[in-house]
Amino acid sequence: MRIILVGGGEVGFHLSKILSREGHQVVLVEPDKEKIMRAEESLDIMVIEGSGSSVRTLMNAGIEQTDLVIAVSASDEVNILACMLAEKFGVAKKIARIRNEEYTHEDAVLTPKQLGIDLIINPELETANEIVWLIRRSAATDVIEFADGAIQLMGLRLDSKAKIIGKKLHEVSMGMTDLTFRTVAIFRNGRTIIPTGEDYFHVRDQIFVVSKTESVPDLLEICGKADEHLEKIMILGGGKVGRLVAKELEQDKQFDIKLVESSASKSQFAAEQLQRTLVIRGDGTDVDLLASEGILDMDAFVSVTDDEESNIITSLLAKHLGVRRTITMVTQANYIPLMSSIGLDAAVDKRMITANAIARFIHRGEVVSVARLRGIDAEAVELVAHKGSKVTKKPLRKLKFPSSAIIGAVTRNGEVFVPVGETQIQAEDKVVVFALPTAISDAEKMFE
Repeated sequence: MRIILVGGGEVGFHLSKILSREGHQVVLVEPDKEKIMRAEESLDIMVIEGSGSSVRTLMNAGIEQTDLVIAVSASDEVNILACMLAEKFGVAKKIARIRNEEYTHEDAVLTPKQLGIDLIINPELETANEIVWLIRRSAATDVIEFADGAIQLMGLRLDSKAKIIGKKLHEVSMGMTDLTFRTVAIFRNGRTIIPTGEDYFHVRDQIFVVSKTESVPDLLEICGKADEHLEKIMILGGGKVGRLVAKELEQDKQFDIKLVESSASKSQFAAEQLQRTLVIRGDGTDVDLLASEGILDMDAFVSVTDDEESNIITSLLAKHLGVRRTITMVTQANYIPLMSSIGLDAAVDKRMITANAIARFIHRGEVVSVARLRGIDAEAVELVAHKGSKVTKKPLRKLKFPSSAIIGAVTRNGEVFVPVGETQIQAEDKVVVFALPTAISDAEKMFE
């Protein structure tokens, strides 16, 4: 597929890497010379200097032969205009990142269809949804749904309470035949491991496990993470993300929500927008303020200000004061692997979430999009087994699969399942493979 990407920031860069690795012909349109240089040095794609709102630039990028336009520049207007122009040139699919709620509201004067857009991505809304999901699934550091929610990939941090500590992966599987799950990655001491059955579970491991959704409660129980219900939530930051998180949580009456915001205008606006949230105007880094507002009684602390350093510091403070669960918004992806080592629970990166949401749309109807797991090196790719390919020759336990790759989920005749050692892949199966980047090529050869 030929794809034009408008905008070479973090989202555009990450998407370019994903899509070019899949074999798509990607053309990146970007006016900033530094971003152009970065893309040319790091990615195997064509880069065109210019604006996505320019007809001439889009024609130079080959808009007339393009199948998909993804507009993720910093400007809503450029993204909208790029999609409108793509519509005029007959491009089949158009995706735009738009922050302005006037364009995304259900009562908007101009609908996405009238703007020529097939999918509008709102980064703040996507981030808020992920935070709410992490609050509802309070034991997890990460949650990714596959197959319309039938399968989940969960990140879990193990402590001494986990029943699986000190056991080999195959021992755990053999002892729990009624619980189907597959550990596809382990993050340990700053290193990503794609495990085999001979690897052990250790205290402080962050493990990534694929499981049927119905088995999640049992999985959490053996990992010492019986899903605790969080009720008292404090949110730091009354911007879009903070308001959206509070608004969504208000739908469930079990939550008691407080929102702290230092800006008078933002706190006033939040108070007008929210119904059951107590909005407090004040400095969220002030220990006395947080104490007086009951942080010691909070179950969760969500820090989503525009200041990344403040988010990290206040989350550390909340953890020090005994808050059970912290969720921290960051803007630099390289901070995410540090979260567990400094004692924080979960981190969200708005740009990575946006990129993965777009990738899911491109691969809609498949088990999972190609997505990078936050904070670790592993990636998820979907491959189709062909008749006669090596992966169909033997059961999984007898296959000489690349050591840094593992099969996590299979779709066969519309049914999705988590494979075990005795599973044998069949021709036309869609298979989700988790692998280190260096092993993806070898894994692909198994399916040829």
